[in-house]
Amino acid sequence: MQKTLRAATLALGTCALAGFSANACAAYVFSNDGPGDGSISGSYPAFTITGSNNGAGEDTAFYVQAFTASEVVTFTWHYASADTGGTRFDPAGFIHNGVETQLSLNDVPGTPSAGTWSEMVDAGDTFGFYVYSQDSQFGAGMLAVNQDLPPPPPPPAIPEPANAALMMAGLAALFAAVRRRQSD
Repeated sequence: MQKTLRAATLALGTCALAGFSANACAAYVFSNDGPGDGSISGSYPAFTITGSNNGAGEDTAFYVQAFTASEVVTFTWHYASADTGGTRFDPAGFIHNGVETQLSLNDVPGTPSAGTWSEMVDAGDTFGFYVYSQDSQFGAGMLAVNQDLPPPPPPPAIPEPANAALMMAGLAALFAAVRRRQSD
């Protein structure tokens, strides 16, 4: 994982030195942390990470980006594993500042899982996706991600107590004026 973070930071720094803006320079970087043959197909915003299946042993395939600005990352994901031992041998998920969060279910062979997730990522954070392979054999795990989604809508506005009190006082005055007119 450290190798991936260094590669993402180096790519970002090299791009910035070439005169591009920091946001335009940010890019996902793919790597394996072991001898595995994990791979990526596609690229941001829609891609698939395939875990290792070359029999080389434990390996994690990472696709990570160093963020230059804060934003909410929203994505849909779909996971499946061909591993005959079940998905527990090839879990997948996202990684935020080195902390892995598993999205896939530890279930029976051939059982896919899917969903939508939103995560707040601050400027300077690293964020990405991974597929881990415990043994790199008997079938690979695959995580398909699509980040081409609109951000989630903001929560509904809740009036401040002072504003709510002022609004209530205005409604009370309006109600009193209407009653006074009706009684005249």
